[in-house]
Amino acid sequence: MVQYCRKCGAELEDDAEFCDSCGFKLDSNPIDDKQNTIPQKTTENMPVENKNEFLTKLPLILAIIAIIASIGEGLGTPMLMGWNNIMTAMAIGIVGGLIGIFLMEKMNEPLIGAAELIVTGVLVFMFIGRFGEISTIIFIISAILTLYFKGMHNNNKKLWAIPILTFVLIFVMLIAGGALYQANAENSIAVGNITQNITDDGYGYYTGYITGDIRVDTNFDYLCVNIDYYDSEGKIIDSNIGWNDNHPDSGNTYKFSSFYFKENPPAKAKISVVDSATDNTPLYTENITIVTSSGV
Repeated sequence: MVQYCRKCGAELEDDAEFCDSCGFKLDSNPIDDKQNTIPQKTTENMPVENKNEFLTKLPLILAIIAIIASIGEGLGTPMLMGWNNIMTAMAIGIVGGLIGIFLMEKMNEPLIGAAELIVTGVLVFMFIGRFGEISTIIFIISAILTLYFKGMHNNNKKLWAIPILTFVLIFVMLIAGGALYQANAENSIAVGNITQNITDDGYGYYTGYITGDIRVDTNFDYLCVNIDYYDSEGKIIDSNIGWNDNHPDSGNTYKFSSFYFKENPPAKAKISVVDSATDNTPLYTENITIVTSSGV
């Protein structure tokens, strides 16, 4: 009896087990065999999808934006914050940001890189305050996204010394530099020739002034002479600025004057010199007792 291949239709020998034409095994189903010959896709051979490539690169992009923002914010910070603080904030933003990028991209240490970015943002804010808010926020967001997209593993625990030393080093420099600056600044100003003239004008008010000289012997970004008036119980009854200047010239002597006009007679006044509008530690203070006279 002649038999034919169920797959290709070729004529076969009676006892043939395989088709001489197509190699089909005669006792199998051609449909099943066709299905078996279709290559199955495996997850091992599938190419890595790159549709989320932008998201995985977002931490790097934000870190670069934060570095640029810290430079722009530093250049836009008012000089009353101090040129040294401004330069330090920009240097921290650049160096700290680049170290964070190196750790998360080249060293494959996302956890330590994220810590470095957070430390960098905090330090920038420490030096220029609200003027560095944007870069600080972007640094922190970049750190959070680094942990989210790249995981929280670290392969070399010794690298933790980088963000820790960054913070400690800047903190020590800040304290040492602040103490040294305070000592030098205090020795670089002198106040003298203070005069007072507060009188009772006879109409229920006390009027007059306090004047003096301030000599500047070094370069300051900003200086201000404040005069606070106190009553006999030690309460402040009036405050005003006797003199202030951006970048006063070293070696010059300036006049300051404070005008008083109140119903209550002042018992004393405190003259203080500060180098920042937000600094609570004066470079110089002097208390004087006020003797009022009758102008009637």
